Amino acid sequence: MTDDDSGASMRAADSAHTQGVPHLPASIAAVIADYPEAVRDRILEVRSLVWSIAHGDPGIGDLHETLKWGQPSFLTASPRTGTTVRIDRIGKGDDVAVFTHCQTTLVDECRARFGDLFDYDGTRAVIVRSSEPIPTTALGEHISAGLTYHRR
Repeated sequence: MTDDDSGASMRAADSAHTQGVPHLPASIAAVIADYPEAVRDRILEVRSLVWSIAHGDPGIGDLHETLKWGQPSFLTASPRTGTTVRIDRIGKGDDVAVFTHCQTTLVDECRARFGDLFDYDGTRAVIVRSSEPIPTTALGEHISAGLTYHRR
């Protein structure tokens, strides 16, 4: 990776700020800086979707972005409406996963609803294939279900 590659992805993250997505926290930028550009871009795209979902549902309340287990993570702060949603590269390829707590039914529900639109990692992750555009409507529903899990 070159500094130019990293800079392009980080500039894209900064431009998203003008669209209601907060600046990328330095701790998260540091974690994804070493990823291949395609992975960084995909993580930033999913991150923007998370913020879009949160802004579109006032019932979600405040969203806190941090690192959990070394992964970019989103927690509902006030009120605590959902479970933690994490985003990270999965394996050594360019696929990105959206992780939720493995003891929830969220991944099973996504699998039942969307089938082979995604790949899955047991009950812990929905995998967004790098070879295809992000199915934003379906993934948005999964993210929303995670951020509102405790409102059921």
